[in-house]
Formats: sequence, C-alpha cells, structure tokens
Amino acid sequence: MEVAPGIHNVLTEQAPAPGVTNTYLIIGTGGALWVDTGWDREGQAQARIDYWHKVGSPRLKGIVVTHRHPPHWGNAPAIQKVTGAPIISTAAEKEAIEERMAGAKVGKVVQDGETLRLGNITIEFVHAPGHTYGSLAVFMREARALFTGDNVMGSGTSVVNPGEGEIALFLQTMEKFMRYDPALLYPGQGPVITNPQAKLQELIRHRREREEQIVDLLKQGPKSVHDLFRIIYSGLNEGLSHLARNQIRSHLMKLENEARVSTDGPVYRLKW
Repeated sequence: MEVAPGIHNVLTEQAPAPGVTNTYLIIGTGGALWVDTGWDREGQAQARIDYWHKVGSPRLKGIVVTHRHPPHWGNAPAIQKVTGAPIISTAAEKEAIEERMAGAKVGKVVQDGETLRLGNITIEFVHAPGHTYGSLAVFMREARALFTGDNVMGSGTSVVNPGEGEIALFLQTMEKFMRYDPALLYPGQGPVITNPQAKLQELIRHRREREEQIVDLLKQGPKSVHDLFRIIYSGLNEGLSHLARNQIRSHLMKLENEARVSTDGPVYRLKW
C-alpha cells in the first residue's frame, strides 16, 4: 500500500511488525526504486511483481539490497529477471550478497553520497556500516525520508553480530543519520518512525549504557561472556540468548579495539 506520497510498502505477510521485513517501492515521475525485497518464499516474488504491475509498471531503475541478510535480498533475483533493473549494494556487501543469491549478481555498486533521479524524487545512497560492514541506507531528499535497513528497527534495537558488523561503526552511523535531519525513518522492520532524532539518540544511549554496564561489571573482576550474560540478561527467553551473547561479544570487541579490556581465553579483564 502507499504509506506516503511516492512511497509504497509492499507487504504480503502480516502488517509491519518486528520479524516482518518491510519492502519499499519508491515511485517518482521518472522511474521507481525497490528498497529490499523480502524473504524468498513461495509466491512472495510474484506478489511484488504483481504490485509493480498494478501501479503501472514504472521503469525500475534499481533494486536496493540494504545488506546481506536473506529477507533483504530474497526476491531481488526474481524481480531483476522480470524488470531488468540492476541489483544495487555497497562494494563492502557485494560479495556476501552474491554468495547468498547463488547466481544473481549485483549490477551496480554505489558510493556514499551518490544520487539517482526518479524524476521529481532525488535518491541519495548513504553508506551505513554497523549492523553489517556494508549496510546501505537510502535518503529521499525532497521528503527527508531515510530508509535505514536494519540499522534502525521500528521498535527495539538493532543486532550487531561480531564478524558482520561493529558497535563503533554503528554509533558513527547513528550520528551520521542524525546529521541528515530526517523527517521520517523507514526501518527494515516495524512501523515508520515519526520522531527520528529521539529514536536515534535512544539507540546511541542504549549502546553506551550497555557498554558502561559491562565495564562496571568487569571492574568487579574478570568475567566470561557467559558470566556477563547471566547478570545482564537474567530471565531472557532462551530463543534470544544467542543474539544477546553476540551483543556482549560485540561490545567486548569494541573495548578490546580501544585497548580497554584484554582477554585470556574466555575471560575478559579491564585494563583501565
């Protein structure tokens, strides 16, 4: 459905909510652009292609994959095959995306600040490392609408897994997003965010508070990831425990890179 002038959120599962990836179709007077394409599940690609036909089959100038995770590139190959539009990513994410797409190729790598005209709409591509090293955001200049991928969620906080992204880069990206002064945030999952500055500040504050919590616990003595998990996430649903441990590991990696902690096997110690 059209959620704002020129912005369509093509959902074929349930309404915007955590766990359901938003797939945006931006339509201007001179072309259109997909931003993420949803899970590669039966009927999902065709549903998005049918919607594109329903709105007049505007010339598709690109299929943006904000990052490597499956619900973001899932239907890109099928849409590319029908429309001929290039799949778009950052250089840092290209290889990981192509490995997962098993045959389809990224046709266009975009630079930070590069623009694309859709007639009355100017699209700016924004490099946004954090959730993953090569995450890409899209800024719709005229509406000051920022499509954030999974760096920002409609509710809750983004996951930063070690090896895929970094907390330090995530914090830099949040500051970068704030400098764009967006009027609205269109997240990878969940509802549209109407108070962007407050949301971005909240995400920065959350990460800084978690880091301070970890430092305070290490001041009490050396601890493993498991020790920290038991204290910080007491009572957490078991299904989320792996993600929670990864967040602790990502914070510890940041502290290691800053030479604030050292590690001896599974145990971390505060250096200063």
